Amino acid sequence: MNTFRRFALLMALLLAVLPAHAQTTRKRASKKKPAVTKVAKKKKVPANKKKKAPPAEDTETAGTTDVESAEPMVFGEPDAKPAPAESDTPVTPLEKPATPAVAKPTLPELPPPPSAKPVVEKPSVPLLTSGPVALFAVARTPNAQDAAVKLEGELLGYLGTGDVTLVDLGAAFPPPAPVPLTKADTLFEEGRTAYDNLDPEAAEAKFKAAAEAYTRAPADMSTERLAQTYIFLGASRQLNGDMIGAKEAFTHAVVAEPGARPDAALFSQEVQKAYDESRAAVRGLSPGSLTVISEPAGAEVLVRGRKVGVTPLRNVEVPAGQHPVVVSLPGYASYSLYAEVQSSKPTDVKAKLEPAPGLAAVRDFAAKAATEKAFDSDTVPAEARAIGERLNARYVVLAAVSRDKKGRAEAELQAWDLRSKARLRGVEIELAPGKPKHGPAAAADQVRGFVNGAMAPRVSERGSGPDFSLLKRPAFWAVVGGVAAVTAGTVFVVTQDKGKGWNPVTGGVGF
Repeated sequence: MNTFRRFALLMALLLAVLPAHAQTTRKRASKKKPAVTKVAKKKKVPANKKKKAPPAEDTETAGTTDVESAEPMVFGEPDAKPAPAESDTPVTPLEKPATPAVAKPTLPELPPPPSAKPVVEKPSVPLLTSGPVALFAVARTPNAQDAAVKLEGELLGYLGTGDVTLVDLGAAFPPPAPVPLTKADTLFEEGRTAYDNLDPEAAEAKFKAAAEAYTRAPADMSTERLAQTYIFLGASRQLNGDMIGAKEAFTHAVVAEPGARPDAALFSQEVQKAYDESRAAVRGLSPGSLTVISEPAGAEVLVRGRKVGVTPLRNVEVPAGQHPVVVSLPGYASYSLYAEVQSSKPTDVKAKLEPAPGLAAVRDFAAKAATEKAFDSDTVPAEARAIGERLNARYVVLAAVSRDKKGRAEAELQAWDLRSKARLRGVEIELAPGKPKHGPAAAADQVRGFVNGAMAPRVSERGSGPDFSLLKRPAFWAVVGGVAAVTAGTVFVVTQDKGKGWNPVTGGVGF
C-alpha cells in the first residue's frame, strides 16, 4: 500500500513539473527564433511518458493542457499563446503579432467611358472591314464621252441600292453659299415705302426692278417673296390706270406661288377682284410640258422650289407661265433659269453642269489613272492614290470607255483597295443596247463582291499571324505563287511573298 501511494505522488509531481518545463522551453525558443512565422512540427512524446489528464480540481495545471491538444503547436503566431487561466488574466505574447491580411472587396466592373475604345472580341466568322467607294467613268477616246457619262450613272445607280458605301460628292464638294439678295430686298422695301406714300409711279419702278433682280437668281429666291412683289407691282399699275399691265403682274404672281393672296389690310377691293380674275384665267389655261436634260445625267430638278424628278426628265406637266427651274448635282455648280412655259406647248431645258474646281481636279486624276498604261502597270497609279486621299475613300473604281472603228462602245473596269493592296482587274463591260450578259449590272455585282470581301483576303482564326486565303467559289481557279485567278470573266491578281509577311507592294493580294 505504501508503494502505491509513493507511485501516485511521483506521478502527480511529474504532471506538475513537465508542463512548466515545456512552457519555459517554448519561451526560450521564441526569443531565439526570428520574427518570420514558421510552423514547427509537433514534438513526439515517448509513449512511456504520455500521462493521463489531471483531476479537474487541480487548478495549477488547468491552463497547460495544450501539450495534449490535437492541434499542431505553432510558434510565433498570435494564437500560440497559452490559454488563460480561470482568473481570466491575459498573457502578453512575447512578439507583436503579424498584421492579418484584409481581403479587399471586389468592385463590379464598370463600362468603359465613351471616349475609350471598346474591346472588340474576335469574331467566329472572319470579317473584312469595308469603306467608302469612289467611282468614275472616263472616256479614253473623245467620241466616248457621252457613253462614259451614261455608264457612270448606271454603275452608281446599281451600287447605290446595295450595301456599298459611295463617296458623298455633295459633302466632299459642298455647294457655294446662297447668294444674298440684298439688292432685290432693298428695292422691294423702297417700293413699299413709295406705295404707302401714294406714289404709284415710283412704286411701280421699284417693284419691277425688284422682280427682275429676284428672277435673275432663281436658285436662291423665295417664290413667296416673288409673288408678293408681283402683287404690289400689279396694284401699283392699277393705281396708274394700267389694267393690262396689272393683269400681267397678277398672272405672274399666281404662277410664281399659287397659294399667294393679296393682304386685305393693304389692298383695296378692286385689287382683290382683279387678282381673282387673273387667278381664274390661269386655272383655265391648258398646262404646258417641261423637258430637262443635263450633262452629266442624274441631276435633281426643282420647279418653284419643288422636286419634280431626275434628269433626263421628259414631258413634265406644269402650269403655263414663268417658272424657276434649278438643276443640281453633287460636286457640280447648279444650273438655274426662269423658264417660260406656254400653254399646250413643250419647253426644253438643256443644262450643262460644270464640275466644282475640286471635282474637276479629281476627274483629271481619274482620266490619267484609267489609261491603258496605268491599267497594265504592276503598281497602284499615283493618281488613284490621290483620289483616295482627296475623297477619303478606301476603294477607287475606274471604268475606261472607248469606241471601236465601227462606233461601238466598250468599257474596261478596275478597282483598287488602297488599304489591303488588293486589286480587281480585267472586268469587261458590254455597252450594247438591251440587257447584255456582261453589262453594267454584272460589273456592279463584281465590284460589290470585291468591296464586301467575296474576292478579297480574309484573316484566318488559326494562329496569331496573318493567314490570307481566297474564298473558294465555283468557276474559280488560282495558281499558288502565280499571278492569275479567274472568276466570272474577272482577273484577280494573287501573289505571296513567302517568309516576309504581307508586303503591300510585292506580295499578298496585289498587283
